[in-house]
Amino acid sequence: MDYLTRKDELMILSILKLGDEASLNMIRDHLNTNTDRKWSIGNVFVSLERLENLGYIHPQLGEPTGKRGGKAVKYYHVSKAGMHVLKETRKMQDGLWEGLYDVVFGR
Repeated sequence: MDYLTRKDELMILSILKLGDEASLNMIRDHLNTNTDRKWSIGNVFVSLERLENLGYIHPQLGEPTGKRGGKAVKYYHVSKAGMHVLKETRKMQDGLWEGLYDVVFGR
């Protein structure tokens, strides 16, 4: 069984959260806002390229805009395989966390 790395999981969760607005810049902004680190465009791009090569996400070109000199923005969507590996990763994590909440959080 394949599982996502934490970084890949964050990428896929960001794409799902952003929906049709999941472009490279929006994904980076979402990660910068919701994690305790600053993500470079290059770091996010390499991760997205890797997920695409694995078949977990697929890009779709939007309409060309004047903002980018007539270039189209690439938007990312999670594939069925990506959803499957995300679910399997979560199930594995839930199993590892089972019975540890009180130990970790002291309740």
